[in-house]
Amino acid sequence: MIDTLTAFDRLERDWRALEVLDPEGTVFLSWAWLRQAFAANPDRWRVLGVKASGNYVGFFPLKYRVHWSRANNELHSEIEAGGRLLWSEYTGFLCDPAHEAQTIALIAHTLQGMPWSRLSLRYEASMRRARRFADAFGTDLFDVQWPEYRINRGETDNLLCPQVSLPQEFETYMQESLSRNTRQKLRRLMRNHLDTGEVEITNAGSDDFEDALHHLLEFWVSKWVPSKGAATAQKVAANYAQILRAAQSLGLLYMPILWRGETPLGVLGHILDPQMRRVHFIVAGRSEDADAPYVGHLLHAHSIRWAIENGYEIYDFCHGNEAYKYSFGATDNRVNYLTIRPRDTAALDQSFDPICNAEALRRALQYVEAGQNGRARTICARLADLLG
Repeated sequence: MIDTLTAFDRLERDWRALEVLDPEGTVFLSWAWLRQAFAANPDRWRVLGVKASGNYVGFFPLKYRVHWSRANNELHSEIEAGGRLLWSEYTGFLCDPAHEAQTIALIAHTLQGMPWSRLSLRYEASMRRARRFADAFGTDLFDVQWPEYRINRGETDNLLCPQVSLPQEFETYMQESLSRNTRQKLRRLMRNHLDTGEVEITNAGSDDFEDALHHLLEFWVSKWVPSKGAATAQKVAANYAQILRAAQSLGLLYMPILWRGETPLGVLGHILDPQMRRVHFIVAGRSEDADAPYVGHLLHAHSIRWAIENGYEIYDFCHGNEAYKYSFGATDNRVNYLTIRPRDTAALDQSFDPICNAEALRRALQYVEAGQNGRARTICARLADLLG
């Protein structure tokens, strides 16, 4: 078990070696990406590492959260995928394929002896690995569920990730991946707007990144406040800011901006995975005031051209089966969501992990500030018992 940043830093060489070996890895399971998540969230993470013959052959990063059980007036520890501390698009295991089965079985066995009330693994990208992990939890002792995960009032299946396989030439992509109508539409938009100089597309660099991010999030919030409400829209926008800043700091950001003169019309935020040759589309924002319905089409077409010209093999639209993604030639890739709970209710009374002490104290303080002194008192008494 690794749960300090110093210990995690010592894993860098072993971790990076596994990144090269694992054909199902992603940038969101890389050492550099997770270090940003862990450094910003002390006492909320742990990594389970598996060794064979003295060498690491697998890692499983975990995120911890405190759950207050109203029914039992108890503190519980819940576990999620570690990458979700930084809103990672994909999660799961980093494995040497030669030791995959044993690694996942050992991780599951270890978790069964640890205190937690709910384990949730969302956006795990390998059905084979997810099944192996789930099957290691006996159904007599654990309740394993595979729930759906839909957003936008159930309209969008967020476990579907449309992806475009990219050829070596953009013209080949236009001819083979797009319908005739879409191809003609894109050519017309490029000819009428880009080729004439009415609009242009630039890529945000380190000097203008914050300005581009401001435009992107301002556009996004303006679009979603009416349906999500101001508080929720601002909170989600802050999450996007966090993930895009992380990518920018690692040199993994691609952010094209469409301009009409000095006025920005739209911005896309992508995270790059050079190891696996993927471009992950994260978020879009466009001006709701501008008479420019072609913004998204031009920006995505430009981004796909850029990805092809820079040697990438997949343009990933990430979570959500929104219809527009398929017009660019995307096909579905399904990711997994499983939840596991112990069936033994007595075990729930012992489901608080000391790694959550600091978060529990912060929760108690929140209750005090909200005037909920009874809950705060219960938390403090529980912590006193554990520490005593």
